[in-house]
Amino acid sequence: MFPTNHKTIFVLDHTPYFGISSDNPIDFDVSKSRGPGYVPLPPVCKSLWTCSVEAAVEYCRIVWDLFPEGKLVRFVVSDSNAHLLNTWASTQQNLTHILNGLCLVGPVRRGAGGDVVGLVAAIESLAEPSPVQASRPPSERLFQNCGRIICITSARDDVSIRSLAEIALNTLVQQNKKASTPQPATTTDASDNPQSLMIHYVHLVIINVTPEKADTRVNNQPITEMGGGLMGVEVIVCRASNLANLLGRLVLPHYRLAITTVTGIPMKEEQNASSSANYDVEIIHSAEAHAGLRAAQTAAEATESVVLRWWTPRGAEGGAGGCHGPLWRVTPADVASRPSACLVNFLLNGRSVTLEMPRKGGGRSASHVLAAQGGELWIGALGGRTPYDDPPALSEGAGGRVTDYRIKEFGALMQQNKLHPMRGAGANAKSRAKLQRHTTYWPLTISSTLIFNLGSVMEPLTKLVVQESLTEDEIASCRNVMLALLAMESRHELPAAQLPSNMRGKWSSRREEQWRQVWGELEALIRAQPASPAHRALLRMLLECRAHNHADGDSSRATVIRATTDSPLSPVGAGGGNDVWAPRNVLDSLLGAPRPPRRPDFAGRMAAGNRPATLYSHLQQDVEAQH
Repeated sequence: MFPTNHKTIFVLDHTPYFGISSDNPIDFDVSKSRGPGYVPLPPVCKSLWTCSVEAAVEYCRIVWDLFPEGKLVRFVVSDSNAHLLNTWASTQQNLTHILNGLCLVGPVRRGAGGDVVGLVAAIESLAEPSPVQASRPPSERLFQNCGRIICITSARDDVSIRSLAEIALNTLVQQNKKASTPQPATTTDASDNPQSLMIHYVHLVIINVTPEKADTRVNNQPITEMGGGLMGVEVIVCRASNLANLLGRLVLPHYRLAITTVTGIPMKEEQNASSSANYDVEIIHSAEAHAGLRAAQTAAEATESVVLRWWTPRGAEGGAGGCHGPLWRVTPADVASRPSACLVNFLLNGRSVTLEMPRKGGGRSASHVLAAQGGELWIGALGGRTPYDDPPALSEGAGGRVTDYRIKEFGALMQQNKLHPMRGAGANAKSRAKLQRHTTYWPLTISSTLIFNLGSVMEPLTKLVVQESLTEDEIASCRNVMLALLAMESRHELPAAQLPSNMRGKWSSRREEQWRQVWGELEALIRAQPASPAHRALLRMLLECRAHNHADGDSSRATVIRATTDSPLSPVGAGGGNDVWAPRNVLDSLLGAPRPPRRPDFAGRMAAGNRPATLYSHLQQDVEAQH
């Protein structure tokens, strides 16, 4: 219930060594005027102590911004004595209290001292129960008391680091022995002197800080378990100028946080208010906000920033009310930068920002929303598609970049095949049969069909033929459509001439090929329907129309047609048979034809059985016989 990050203690080395310069010059002269006789100000360098304090305070700012409760941090300043700047009380868990305590400690002074006394005091502080732990009755104190100690110091070599870790381990063992010993009852109130807790695990992070130009004999060491898993020691070597960035990265795995880079933020230029530029701002929040963006990430990827683009869609309402999922607190990674301040003020004024995940193929998809509520910044993940998302493009689908889909016709198809609650047996089968009739022959694109583009010329045939049964009047209407098509072909008219001018170039300009496609599509449409007597009659009419239209050909052409229709791959109806519902394509004929018997297996394989077959074994026998 109480993880390691429930208690964190900073041990700051306040010895005279930390009063030296970091050797990282900072240009203090920001004046633009360079008149005659002007003497520029020399650059300044922070001390190691200043770098340590700034980095530790920034670490605490991130923690307390995101976790107002439950994540406690204490400070111990170590020189000749251990100075405890705060306790586990919630009233002392704020930057104001810490900064006031650091002011009382003052700058680095000359004198002896070291980080050992501060490390001992930190372990003793971990044994003190937090307010939440102290509220538990003694019978329920079976929880694991864990904590983390971040010691910012400077050692000579790895031996000194090892000695410091051993001192911490010995202190931890002695503290646990003391906590396990029953304390005698006293007359004072037990709440004034709470009993020490056993420390089950300590994560000791030793950061060895050096000036910019100094050499060090301390090496980085990954986390190493000591004392049978009682303490884990991690050593990190860092320059003083990079200490703030280091602690900014360490806070992410310590508290399971993640960074999001909000890119493309439009802001007015400070020097020229009439122009604007796009800026990027890094924000820190819980790693759970990236759950949908990174399904499986490594430890290295967890420290990397996820880039989300600024997007304010039209009609977006202010606030995070449109986000129905969980919300997580947000804090800027660099609170002092102007873009971060502008973003924070923008959100605190009641505005909200929609963030989108950049896509390589284009398009937009909102993924998160940034808003302010109760004076705090929040980020929420938008699950699924939102009303602001662009609809998916058909041209980006599995069919490739196809742009002439029959979209309107597909909408009409969905309207015709809506599912409604139906009573009685076979209701589902009727719905499936209707959908099968409508979709067995349904071209997907405009350029792949002629009859569905002719409109009034083909109606009402294309709408009536998909019905389960047809009346005599409906059959007569379909017959009139076929006769009208036959008359158009006799007048040598082009079917594509009935289409708009922008669509005529999608088909061949040859009249014979266009009419061949029209009659072929009609036959495929009718054959896709159930073999009812009405549909058989329609198919027989269609075949008679095609035969009548081509009956005036010469004898040679008739011979070719007869030879083709008498082919085993042609339907029986085309060659004078009675069944017009025979298959009309090669695939149907092959599937329906009897299959030839299977070829006998290789004799050598049959003789070998399960063993590998030897090829040309008699050749080896002939060679052996010669010798």
